[in-house]
Amino acid sequence: MAVLHQLEAQSEGLEVIELTAEEYEVAKQRALDELGVTYDELARQAKERRFDSLRHRKLWLLVREY
Repeated sequence: MAVLHQLEAQSEGLEVIELTAEEYEVAKQRALDELGVTYDELARQAKERRFDSLRHRKLWLLVREY
């Protein structure tokens, strides 16, 4: 279950949502589906440094594996 934390010490109004590994995978797949790409297709775009859109680039920054 996702957990919502409110952090007020450093930044007023900042919210952090912690996801389980399963919730993260579901969210990642949903985002890929919304853009109509697979992870491998997004990785190819990153390798070529040519993303289909800014949304594709932003998603890559969130889901890439290091």
